[in-house]
Amino acid sequence: MAIKVRPATESDIPQIHSIYTHYSLNTVVTFLINTPPLSYTARKFDTAQERGLPFLVAVEQAEGENGSAKANTPDKICGYAQASPFRGYMLAYGPTVELSLFVHPDYQSHGIGSTLLSALIEVLKETKHRPYEFAGDPEHEVSIQEGVQVKSLLAVMAVNSEGKNGGEGLRDWYVKRGFIERGRMKEVGFKFGKWIDTIYLQYTL
Repeated sequence: MAIKVRPATESDIPQIHSIYTHYSLNTVVTFLINTPPLSYTARKFDTAQERGLPFLVAVEQAEGENGSAKANTPDKICGYAQASPFRGYMLAYGPTVELSLFVHPDYQSHGIGSTLLSALIEVLKETKHRPYEFAGDPEHEVSIQEGVQVKSLLAVMAVNSEGKNGGEGLRDWYVKRGFIERGRMKEVGFKFGKWIDTIYLQYTL
């Protein structure tokens, strides 16, 4: 299986959306409960473009007989990772971004999540986030077009008590990759008939 990580394009949005929809409807990884419209994913992509933040996809390239990529064959999206503004309506939070990372359910346990995370961190080291401040009045919106260097990457994750190691498996996965747990919030989400805690982890670039 030949996996390549590259920037997402507009044509990737339907496949990205399909992956996110799976996790929305079947897991507590995201607190979204209803089926998200395609426009939901498109807005996330557009925000990344507007803010100068990375949105990466891992793709399995279709190979020809000689091992080269097949021409005119769409890439299969195996997973994606993006950095989003954290409390993106306030300039002071400009150096901090939030991580979203999802692997297609058919491609789990192949190291794709680790590959995506490593690639995203490397891009963020050279990223200038273009933040803006909005307090309800468009006439007073302020932005920093030259951008600010990203310093912190946050991973905010749900604790699935039925998951690996009693819900700590994903948290441990992040810690092994340099994230530090900064806090927990008890029973902040309610999905599938049960209360869900969240963990905040931080990676300093």
